[in-house]
Amino acid sequence: MEKEREQEQTAIEVMKKIAMDSTRVLVERQRAIDSLTLFRQEAIPALQYIERKTDMGVLKERSALYIQRIKEGAHISMTL
Repeated sequence: MEKEREQEQTAIEVMKKIAMDSTRVLVERQRAIDSLTLFRQEAIPALQYIERKTDMGVLKERSALYIQRIKEGAHISMTL
């Protein structure tokens, strides 16, 4: 169980780094944010970080929306 949690944390960190990588195309960065939703509550800190630190308004908005929806307990699909 601990190994699984560590793997999930690693995956969250990788997706966060991809979302924050300004050398990647926008769609890759958006998909990384979408992928974070698979981890639900555990992804909130990463989404909050992206929302605060990203250089793109669309990524801020996407992160904020997912944070709100996760906190509300809404079902999240991989597309908006």
